[in-house]
Amino acid sequence: MIVAYLSNRKGPLMKKLILLLTIILAGCSATKNDQLEVFYSPHPDDEVLSLGPAIIHALSASKEVHVVLLSKGKASKAINTVNEQLELEGQPPISVDEFGDARATEFKTAVSALGVKASNVTILDLPDGKLNKDDISHIILHKDKLDDKVIHHVMSDKDPHSDHSVTGEALQDLIDEEIVHNGKFYFPVQEHENFPFDNKIKLINKDQKSRMKDALEAYEKWDPASGSYSIGKISVPDYFISAKNNMESRYHY
Repeated sequence: MIVAYLSNRKGPLMKKLILLLTIILAGCSATKNDQLEVFYSPHPDDEVLSLGPAIIHALSASKEVHVVLLSKGKASKAINTVNEQLELEGQPPISVDEFGDARATEFKTAVSALGVKASNVTILDLPDGKLNKDDISHIILHKDKLDDKVIHHVMSDKDPHSDHSVTGEALQDLIDEEIVHNGKFYFPVQEHENFPFDNKIKLINKDQKSRMKDALEAYEKWDPASGSYSIGKISVPDYFISAKNNMESRYHY
């Protein structure tokens, strides 16, 4: 597991070097395969809510799968609800950094439940709410060099959330410039009925559904003693209901 802490106190050049080093190290254990699938999650829970069925499908097809978490989601207002509940239970509040680490822990538990190897997971700490297209382009380019054929899975450039859409914009620009050649663009689960899509991946196998359910439940556990604060479910409870009911990913090219 590679974890990069990109502090805002560092200069732009140092931040870029740390970012690139993190991506290079995360790919060092990869061997050349016929095909590598890389999924980019803007925040903890996006990898399950919107990309989960697609990740499970890729793994079931015996593909090499990498997952990159771009931001720990520290800007989420859910920290207020978490701290209010902690106060009711007579426990001390958590800091923003502790909140981000707890979200990253939820993410790690979820991707493990999906079936992704820990060595194929990269956790970055890019600024939540301010994801930068150039940074994401650099990450995509480094991942694209790991295998002969790499398929990049990002959120749609049509996504209303700017941190989501910028991943799609970065990949689309690279495809338009013919630097990168393979990509899929996913709609968030809450927007499935609002946009036309090219295809969908729906889980119908019992084992696959069980893995998806376990991954979703990683975001529902409340156990402050172990650092679990049910942050995902507190943040977007309706999205978790939709994901459990739909069990599908929708995307366009």
